[in-house]
Amino acid sequence: MDRKSNSAIDLEQLNQISEGDIEFEIEVLQVYIEDIMQRIDKIRGEFSSNDLAQVLREAHHIKGASSNVGALQMQALAEQIEKLDLNCDSEKILTILNDMLEKMKDIELFVAEKMAGFSS
Repeated sequence: MDRKSNSAIDLEQLNQISEGDIEFEIEVLQVYIEDIMQRIDKIRGEFSSNDLAQVLREAHHIKGASSNVGALQMQALAEQIEKLDLNCDSEKILTILNDMLEKMKDIELFVAEKMAGFSS
């Protein structure tokens, strides 16, 4: 299996920022998860209240943060939101948000596996 394309996290990118420090990787990813989950919730609320400019700001932040930690699939999903016509694509944005939540589960599992490997 090609870990780079199928993993929730691009290991090369993560290793680049952590310089191989597993404990630091875990900390960075835990902060990332907390931040992104809050931002996904914000997008849902802002979309419901029709604050489309804020939806785009949150998506842009998710895209950048995801790129930084190597969460390339999350980065791509955030970029999809940025490219949508938010006035017309309400079904699509909800689908993307659900996809983001699924990817976050994958990232949480990745972190749990990393923590288990680190502590053993």
